Amino acid sequence: MVTQERLIDAIRRQPEEVVSELWHYLCFLEHRRREEEWSDVLPGREVEQEVLDILDGHAPAPR
Repeated sequence: MVTQERLIDAIRRQPEEVVSELWHYLCFLEHRRREEEWSDVLPGREVEQEVLDILDGHAPAPR
């Protein structure tokens, strides 16, 4: 808990602009972490593009 307390104290001493940027960065990290949890389940970008090509009536791009 010491690390959290030190971090909170450091944040309290920062101007509002820095706290706002830190908040946005933490939200970004949380979003990225959630995406990584699903990365082994969700199809990759290449698979998504192949499906879009098929739906558009185009032949899949060669690999």
